[in-house]
Amino acid sequence: MELRARVPPRAVQFGAAPAGWLRTFAALRLRAYRWYWLGTLASFFGMQMQWPAQGWLAYELTHSPFKLGLVGAAWGFPLFIVSLFSGVIADRVQKRNLIIVSQACLAIVTLVVAVLISTGLIQYWHLLVASLVSGVIFSFNIPGRQAIVPELVPREMLLNAIALSSGGMNLTRVAGPALAGVLISTIGTAGVYYAALGCSVVSIASLAMLPATSSLRQRESLLRDFTDGLRYLLGHGTVLTLLGMEMVLVLFGMPFQSLMPVFAELLQVKALGFGFLMAMVGIGALFGSLGIASLGDFKRKGQLLLIAGVTFGVTLVFFANAHSLCTRLNLGAGSFYLALFFLLLAGAANTSYMSINNTLIQMNISDSVRGRVMSVYMMTFGLMSLSSLPAGAMAGSLGAALPVTIGGVVVVLFMLVMAFSYSRVRNLE
Repeated sequence: MELRARVPPRAVQFGAAPAGWLRTFAALRLRAYRWYWLGTLASFFGMQMQWPAQGWLAYELTHSPFKLGLVGAAWGFPLFIVSLFSGVIADRVQKRNLIIVSQACLAIVTLVVAVLISTGLIQYWHLLVASLVSGVIFSFNIPGRQAIVPELVPREMLLNAIALSSGGMNLTRVAGPALAGVLISTIGTAGVYYAALGCSVVSIASLAMLPATSSLRQRESLLRDFTDGLRYLLGHGTVLTLLGMEMVLVLFGMPFQSLMPVFAELLQVKALGFGFLMAMVGIGALFGSLGIASLGDFKRKGQLLLIAGVTFGVTLVFFANAHSLCTRLNLGAGSFYLALFFLLLAGAANTSYMSINNTLIQMNISDSVRGRVMSVYMMTFGLMSLSSLPAGAMAGSLGAALPVTIGGVVVVLFMLVMAFSYSRVRNLE
């Protein structure tokens, strides 16, 4: 079956573009996009509560940075592998239905873990299995979510819509971890999982309101669709470059999030402080998302992409060494607040980079292969989890600061090489 895009009704209903600060929220004027945004917000709010709870519980059960990283890797491995084929499915079926079904499956996994925790039967291997299964399901959920956005908004609003989606997800990164920290310290990790389950229910109800935005016709076999998508990607140098840049940033820059429980222990803060560390990344990311959304369809996207990448790498280095710096200067508890400050900057730079990169990829691909290309893009999220495994192993023997510092330096050097050696990236509009 092949996806045939039809003209969605929003294209004629939209009208004149808003001016001033209203431009920041322009895509939310579209009814279909509002339902999508609300459904995505609820889904990621639950995830952003559940992930810190999972990491906290895994570290509490094992006190091992390596095993903490292994839980993240168990989620990322299937995402990295299955995403290659899930994009084929996203291009063949109604994306709305794919998102809803996968979200329901994720809710079931959440319920099982919540029951195991509340009955006192939870073991470390349960978290590994749940993480692995969730990674498989998520491999189908995210390509559908990414590929459906251009069907809900006109092309000139694509950057605004993607930035607002990123802003909504980053809003959950503010409230989700902070609330998780409060719930862990009051009603325990089981309460976090049950709250995440409720968020999934809200997400499914919201996504059910989305209109059908595509029709189907006969296509080639699954294998032929897969090879056609791969051939298209290999022949598109700009998209390949952008995908490679995303993978480098995620592989070397993002493991700091999986090591946050270790940093919380280093900074001598408890569950609530751990929640604030996670939330500060989200606060910065929220500001970054809204800033990008307010720019509209601006020029010189490639230059801002590179600036955001360098800034992200630099702030990671400072965050990783905040504790040692304050110790040498005898600033005591100041290390926690300094770490929060650099996490704020890192979150803003990271989400700005990802929003621009996602938009540039979406603007340079054909609708007929969008799901397959975006599934390759989502492989980077699998890399993020897989990279937490060597980072966790290094942190277990050499401390958490070293892998994060190395990763930040690699990101900075790579972005500088791309800035001065590849004019194709600098000149992207």
